[in-house]
Amino acid sequence: MKENIDVTPTFQSVNYEFRNIENISNDDLATTWNSAFSDYIVPMNLTPKDIEDYLLVTGVDKSLSYGAFYQGVLVGLLLNSIDNFRGKKVAYDAMTGIVPEHRGKGLFSQLFEYTRNSLKNSGIKQYYLEVITTNEKAYSIYKKKGGMVVREFVYLECSNSVSELKPYRNNLSLKTEVNVMPLSDYLLEMNVQNEISQYEPSIANRIIALSRNINHFQIAFVEIEGQKISVVFNQEGGIPQIKWNACNNSNILCFILKHIIQKYKKLRVSNIPITETNLINELLNMGFKILVNQYEMCIEF
Repeated sequence: MKENIDVTPTFQSVNYEFRNIENISNDDLATTWNSAFSDYIVPMNLTPKDIEDYLLVTGVDKSLSYGAFYQGVLVGLLLNSIDNFRGKKVAYDAMTGIVPEHRGKGLFSQLFEYTRNSLKNSGIKQYYLEVITTNEKAYSIYKKKGGMVVREFVYLECSNSVSELKPYRNNLSLKTEVNVMPLSDYLLEMNVQNEISQYEPSIANRIIALSRNINHFQIAFVEIEGQKISVVFNQEGGIPQIKWNACNNSNILCFILKHIIQKYKKLRVSNIPITETNLINELLNMGFKILVNQYEMCIEF
């Protein structure tokens, strides 16, 4: 969702220099990031520690991530994580941003072409990214560069208080309780080999991606008649995976979410495929709101 944009080790255009960012500090990355997203639909103001954590959990490879520099100052970013996905070596756009005063000058296209050539020379076969569906300019740019829509996701939020979640009907067994444990312990004890959710998560929400910063995540679940209804969540109330389907008791999912929201100001559920209509409608009925829709796009190299 982090898109705000208007091949050799180093390339110099008329006004800009392009190179990888492996020697750029997190302080400088935070400064450029916050400037690039100062007018974004989802406002961001990250600290250098936030940047450090984000790079860790997304698996960004600084040696294969690139920046645009104007008079030595970083004014554009394209951060990439490298992974194997669906049997191919791929890059995933973890964040793209151009600071406002350098938009409208063709800078993003120059930075992207430099990135494309560099990644292709490194053996990358495909490039994945996410773009908000209403960001027609970014969508058009990526489409012209060969981007094809693979899936559409929804990003939902419920904020402020437990009361915002629709009360579940009081028909649960008195013995029903929400189990909460570190995700790392759950994966080990339950011998989990695949994703927890019933749907295929986005690249950044897969278990292999969460495992890069596994101590940041917990799982809350209830087991009824041998089936688990589960919610994976992080220390800020972000939810990357949910296991629930229409055959499960809908009250139990609400029961779990009410338990989690007591600890946080808001809950945000990221990247549920739009094809998961039952789950999305269930969350909407509880009081969640759709913050944005976004496309997962793929560009073949």
